Amino acid sequence: MPAQTQQQDIYFPDGCQVLIKAQGDPDYSDLGVIEGDATATFNWDENQVETGNAGKTEVQRKNMTVEFGFTLFSLNPDNISKLGGGLFTVTSEDGTPVTTIPDQIIAAGWDDNKKYNMKLYTSSAAITELRPNAKPTITSITLDADGTPETLTENNDYVIVKDSTSQSGYSIVFMSAGMTTLTPKTKAITIEYGTNTPIAAKVMTAGASTQVSVPVEMMFKHTDDDSLIRSFYMPSCSASSGGFQFNFKGANSEGLESMPISGIGKIDTTKANGAQLFQWRIEDNAA
Repeated sequence: MPAQTQQQDIYFPDGCQVLIKAQGDPDYSDLGVIEGDATATFNWDENQVETGNAGKTEVQRKNMTVEFGFTLFSLNPDNISKLGGGLFTVTSEDGTPVTTIPDQIIAAGWDDNKKYNMKLYTSSAAITELRPNAKPTITSITLDADGTPETLTENNDYVIVKDSTSQSGYSIVFMSAGMTTLTPKTKAITIEYGTNTPIAAKVMTAGASTQVSVPVEMMFKHTDDDSLIRSFYMPSCSASSGGFQFNFKGANSEGLESMPISGIGKIDTTKANGAQLFQWRIEDNAA
């Protein structure tokens, strides 16, 4: 059968970079590895009126948007936070030793052989618990007895155990039999922490009564073997509600941990009329 057309602007699938530039950033950031396709769908609303004596009016197109979507394999909090346009705050816990951990009080009424989570904070005002890189360093543990507090000893009055249900990774178990104070369970216990070094980490937080969305620039970019480029550029993008899906896959799931991302590109009125939503660019002879 003969070819029915000589117009063959076709491209074999080869993936692309997903690039993002938040306001104030001098350059684009590469979001890294994605699963499968990156898509951008051009949408608009139509306005047409049936008149009483002149048929239908012309079709007016308005409210133009681009719905974009992709699934990230590279789960980098710094890059993901940029996609949020102000939704997220990312901080670094750098593994510096902390000397200001406040005392922890185990209230009166505690019981033997029960695990109590060890809670280590940088200060009394902090809301995020530290995860020490080893068994917590203790200055002292005292039973608030009448008169002089009784100092408790490890492996006699208490033991510290690893505990995956504790944010710090450790819990403490008390044993009243070796304590000399009468009715020790009716007394509170004070844990005074020494210097502890947290595990280094990146921490992303979100949540406020209101937040003003700050749009970001986004580009899908394919570069071929000759360094020629096909790209799709959106100057004003925002994530959609539900556009960030945090997943922890089960051991019986296939593939890699991933995060589906979806959002909307909107009109940027600072651009020239007719080019305010997107730019699809194909360099000559790009593959």
